[in-house]
Amino acid sequence: MSPDETPTRPEYLPLLEPIEPVPPLEPLRRRREPFWGYPDLFMVLGLLFAAIVVMGLGAIAITLIWRSVSLTSPAMAFGSNLVIYLALLLIFKFVFQLRYGQPFLRPLGWRMTDAAKVGYAAVCGLALPFVISGIGYVLRMPKVETQMDEMMKSMPIAVLVPMAVILAPFFEELFFRGFLQPLLTRTFGLVLGIVITGALFGALHAAEYSFIWQYIVAIGLVGVALGAMRAWTNSIVTSTVMHACFNGLQVVALVVSKHPK
Repeated sequence: MSPDETPTRPEYLPLLEPIEPVPPLEPLRRRREPFWGYPDLFMVLGLLFAAIVVMGLGAIAITLIWRSVSLTSPAMAFGSNLVIYLALLLIFKFVFQLRYGQPFLRPLGWRMTDAAKVGYAAVCGLALPFVISGIGYVLRMPKVETQMDEMMKSMPIAVLVPMAVILAPFFEELFFRGFLQPLLTRTFGLVLGIVITGALFGALHAAEYSFIWQYIVAIGLVGVALGAMRAWTNSIVTSTVMHACFNGLQVVALVVSKHPK
């Protein structure tokens, strides 16, 4: 080979080009917002239904052992609510850690936001009962005795207030605005997701208000307002505060009406 000739690569040798390293792809389920899906919803509902069945059997056993206890008594309703809330907490913990290896509170929206938004949520929660009362007047809403009315007759206020103002808002927001609303929003869009979640929220309370349609509509609108707050702040802390203030003002009004001076 002369000095002017350039050595060529043999044809049988492959051309090796430098390959840039590809970053590992994050699992699809963790890139979606939210990362859970409808199988998780059905799993939560199925486990919750199973827990309610077991609780019902336990309640029947209690009434058979203690004849003075009734299945429809306020004390039994109070205890049933506590058991359902505890079951929901354990189910979320089980499902999120089993399927995704993650805690559940922060993904469900239990994240702090600025104090101004929390204060605004509290003001909205205190104003919301007046708005709903006006809507109820327009809809000619009849007067009905609720489960809370019955509980107040036989249980101390010190027991009912934590249930109505702390436990119920927290767990209902955890499920509806934390778990369900983001899933429906991903499927149907923000507005429709909020509306559907609010409608389901109203339907959940139908039995409490004797299935009177005016109450179902009113509570559904409350759910829509809570959903809008959650969407605006990206946190269920604010919707929980709003829910707690709404319930708290109703409890105060109920106490005043039951114990007038």
